[in-house]
Amino acid sequence: MKCKSPCWLAVLLCLLLIGVGPERLRAQQDQTSQAPQTTQPAASSRSNESTKESAASVPVVENAGSAKKPHTSTLEFTPRGSFPNILGPYLNPAVPQLSLDNSHRLHSLIQNGKLQLSVDDAIALALENNLDIAIARYNLPLSQADYLRSKAGSAVRGTGTSAFISNALFANAIGSSTTGSGGTSSGGGAGGAGFSSSGAKSAGSIQCCDPFAGFFVGWDQNTTALGTTALTGVPFLNQQSTGYQAFYGQGFLTGTSVVVAMGGSRSTTSALTTLLNPQVSTFGIVTITQPLLNGFGYRSNAVSIRIARNDLKFADSQFRQQVMTTTANVLNLYSSLLSARENVRVAQEALRYAQKLLEDNKRQVEIGTLAPIEVVRAESEVAADEQSLVVAQTTYQQQQENMKTALSKHVDADLAGVEVEATDKLPDPKPDDIPPLKEALAEALNAPARGEGDRGKGRPEIEQAELNIRNQEYTVQAVRRRLLPTFDLFASYAPTGLSGHALCGGNAFQPVCPPGVIGYLPGGVSQSLTTLLHGNYPDYSLGANLQIPLRNRQAQADTATALLQERQLRTTLQKQKNLVEQDVRNAEIAVTQAKAQIAAAGKATELAR
Repeated sequence: MKCKSPCWLAVLLCLLLIGVGPERLRAQQDQTSQAPQTTQPAASSRSNESTKESAASVPVVENAGSAKKPHTSTLEFTPRGSFPNILGPYLNPAVPQLSLDNSHRLHSLIQNGKLQLSVDDAIALALENNLDIAIARYNLPLSQADYLRSKAGSAVRGTGTSAFISNALFANAIGSSTTGSGGTSSGGGAGGAGFSSSGAKSAGSIQCCDPFAGFFVGWDQNTTALGTTALTGVPFLNQQSTGYQAFYGQGFLTGTSVVVAMGGSRSTTSALTTLLNPQVSTFGIVTITQPLLNGFGYRSNAVSIRIARNDLKFADSQFRQQVMTTTANVLNLYSSLLSARENVRVAQEALRYAQKLLEDNKRQVEIGTLAPIEVVRAESEVAADEQSLVVAQTTYQQQQENMKTALSKHVDADLAGVEVEATDKLPDPKPDDIPPLKEALAEALNAPARGEGDRGKGRPEIEQAELNIRNQEYTVQAVRRRLLPTFDLFASYAPTGLSGHALCGGNAFQPVCPPGVIGYLPGGVSQSLTTLLHGNYPDYSLGANLQIPLRNRQAQADTATALLQERQLRTTLQKQKNLVEQDVRNAEIAVTQAKAQIAAAGKATELAR
């Protein structure tokens, strides 16, 4: 009897169409900080041990972000922190090295020139070596890197295979910024360019979220011809100055911006009319800016972080989907391998029967009891059966090569020269192979993208579609803020200090020296900083910035785009649910049909005997 691969459909129904993979697959995907679960997997103990070894074969390192992930693959990267190594943030992050070597398990199963392969071994080898799974495993660390970037305040980029990211999220070029034209932006910065020479003073504002700090120092010397001595007492002026400035700034998810700067200068001059020479001046400024309309609040400024955190779940779902797909493919390959081996056996038996029939016909022709034409017919049947045997043998070889490719990172010399021998048999149909249709549909559509309790159940496509909708909801919340005008409040405190050598008695422009003082009263940086820190010369500023877009067409277009895309994604979700329901119904029909075919073939074989 020729065994057919449809008898495996009962096994694949729960795995592929309902979306519930064997528990042993979770060991490859899950690496949580909680205590091990007490639920025992349905697979054999050998499969459980092999899968644990597979999961442990990949290095596990720290997570890039602080977002809670329900599942994580075992391939991640570690960003370098600033403590205790302050140079860490400026070095390459720790990324696991690439390994394209086959696992030790693959070579340990080779015995006497044959790869002894059971179903459990095939699944374990696929989890360890299959390149589709290896590629999908990179999606989560890529999403973690994107999440780390978004926590710095940059726009989310996605990973190419990540969740849907609306183009309405970006204010200008895609990927450049998620802040609208009226949002919190850099307005001069802490470098001094933002200081106002008249009216309210401000050091500017910056975007969320990583702080920045800097230091500036400069030196200058110049000689200027004046053409008059009325102002300085000299016909030309020699000046030398040294300036310095330190600054720090940080933005927050509420839209609040804090910029602090402090600096000063020391200058000398040849002018006779100056009272301080050298003159030491210091300044400081603290500016706090808060948007109240456009750019205000967590929803406006944390949209990239929320989407990037959501992409971690999306990458996990994609990995789960790839594991399910690969496992289903391996099971199909295993069943095809068994079927091809059975076809070789059947072809060999048919050839032996044809050869025996040919010999019998020749003897009957020799004794005159059979026409010679029957020998020709028997020879023709032998030739046809020989051709069928060659086809069956080459098909069996092709199935072995397909299995080797699916279970290895590369087919090396040791693996290429061995024969794959399947040690398990095709499963016999059972009455409980097919779950009730209502239960199967409920299981397939159970994709709890809104919660964490039932993750890992249901079809990943449904879960991913719901995660896309959630991303779009974040986008809609952010772009709606851009419809509002820009109204920012800021407050600044900018004290100054001044000191230096107070000249006296040197010429007619200088005051008379006090008793006991000759030439000047000493002063310097310490006296200047003292007056600065004591607030002897304070400067308080309050201000508001109002910008009203008269037509607001960009914000209108972005909001309309975001809302339309949300409706489109909800329609896509319903379409995906319809497809899943259709797949489940078709799978149940296919399993019922396959069981009927197997029963009919078995009965026909018994009658033939």
